[in-house]
Amino acid sequence: MATDVFKQALDPDNDLKHTKLNGGEDIDCTYKDKKISYDDYLDIHEERGERITKGKKPGSVGVFSGFGPGTMKKSYDK
Repeated sequence: MATDVFKQALDPDNDLKHTKLNGGEDIDCTYKDKKISYDDYLDIHEERGERITKGKKPGSVGVFSGFGPGTMKKSYDK
């Protein structure tokens, strides 16, 4: 049951999948139906867990909106 709770929290869109191979001796991992390494699979889970602890959604990524007026000091400004 704990696995289901983690799965719901860390992968609500169900884009991370793993399949046991050779009776559990190996694992085949996919992200959005593309094969990834097990290390990448764990990294994605870790990043999503960190986002959740910060109160953010697991799959959302911040967007850079650029520099506004007055936010960068020009080399010619003193």
